[in-house]
Amino acid sequence: MLSEEQLKLISEATLRKTAAIGLKHASENKAYLNKSIKDLRNELQSLPPKPSLVISAGPSLHRHKSIETIKDKGFNGHIIAVDGALGHCLRNGVVPDFVITVDPDPHRIIRWFGDPRLAERPVDDYFKRQDLDPAFRENEVARNAEMIELVNRYGSKIKAIISTSVSSEITRRCLEAGMELYWWNPLYDDYDAPESVTRKIRKLNGVPCMVTGGNVGTSAWVFTHTILKSPEVVLVGMDFSYPPGTDVVNTQYYEHLKEIFPDDPSKGLIFINNPHTGETLCTDPAYYWYNINFLNMAPLASCKTYNCSEGGILFGNGVEFRKLSEVLTSML
Repeated sequence: MLSEEQLKLISEATLRKTAAIGLKHASENKAYLNKSIKDLRNELQSLPPKPSLVISAGPSLHRHKSIETIKDKGFNGHIIAVDGALGHCLRNGVVPDFVITVDPDPHRIIRWFGDPRLAERPVDDYFKRQDLDPAFRENEVARNAEMIELVNRYGSKIKAIISTSVSSEITRRCLEAGMELYWWNPLYDDYDAPESVTRKIRKLNGVPCMVTGGNVGTSAWVFTHTILKSPEVVLVGMDFSYPPGTDVVNTQYYEHLKEIFPDDPSKGLIFINNPHTGETLCTDPAYYWYNINFLNMAPLASCKTYNCSEGGILFGNGVEFRKLSEVLTSML
């Protein structure tokens, strides 16, 4: 397991990686700012609160056919998809009420929305290695064209919960597809600390800040109980890990592990047993840190959280590990 010092180093490395580009993107996005998550909360305050379903993009989403169960059982609350799960949802007939995006990567993340400039991007094997949406591994050009069509078709029905940290190309893509945008700033660091990046960006744009836990899935969960005021939140595809037998080259942070362990990147993997499933899963330092962040926040949240991923390593105090079909049936 990782020590407190190692977790601190991961946190600091994440800040260094994202802060500069996040500030740059916040400046570029300033011209597009209109409504924020605060406006959305005000728009919904006269309505009775509803439960939320967060569809994240972990491998359990595909392994356990969560979308099929959602369609079969039905769900009458808010549906929030992380950007990496949007394609899987739309291809399978589930149109989320909200899609949330936060990662500042300037080239990769727009692919989840369909990238009009795909042919101009740097050579990148990420989508052939990743497990967030396996459909993207084959025929990238055809899948990208499909995403453009799907997002254009359903965009007007989806509200984008869009971080100021994302590329302005994503902003324009969402607007082009007819999405209504609600902005937020991620909390990069301690707002009260000297030279705080978060405070600098907040002063730049006046947009409210929201805790991310370091990733888009946790950001979606925070959004459900702080903005949507959902009393119950159901999570699917929230793994923070990889299935047994996953090759290190197919992990999300392979490139970083290769930098740290150039001779054998697999040395950076961590193995954790899930007592609910009996599986021993592998994770990497970044996912492990995300998991710790979530479990630190969960007991403090104003909602009841059900992890219905039926896989992964997110279980513990504040998170009830349950079968998706059982929880959705109980909410009918």
